[in-house]
Amino acid sequence: MNVSTDLYVEGESFTTELKITGHLIKSFADISGDINPLHTDPDYAKEKGFLKTVAYGNLLGLLISTLIGVKLKTREVMLISQTVNYRKPIYEDDTIVLTGSVTNIVSAVNSVELKLIFSNGRQTVASGMCIFKCL
Repeated sequence: MNVSTDLYVEGESFTTELKITGHLIKSFADISGDINPLHTDPDYAKEKGFLKTVAYGNLLGLLISTLIGVKLKTREVMLISQTVNYRKPIYEDDTIVLTGSVTNIVSAVNSVELKLIFSNGRQTVASGMCIFKCL
């Protein structure tokens, strides 16, 4: 039996959060191989106008994965697409909260679109959208 988009209502929201730790940043560097000095060298980051090294923007994808895979009304879903627009840097020790709000439901293809807002508690650091399919 397939899960239906009838489970979702336009305007409803789902949230998850992630603490950006030094271990998480180091693990991402190790896995990705991205050792750009903006993420690894505090002096370089400060020279470029940042408070300290900037956490990897793609860590925000972890929040999308958790939101879609764990925080929805059912786990019988699959991520179809995502976009993230970065507005402000994120740093170690930030706690990022992702809120995904249902903006569109397409019953014909059993998919739901979410507007994504990433916040560090003080300001929006990124925004975007994703589409998931109900299986």
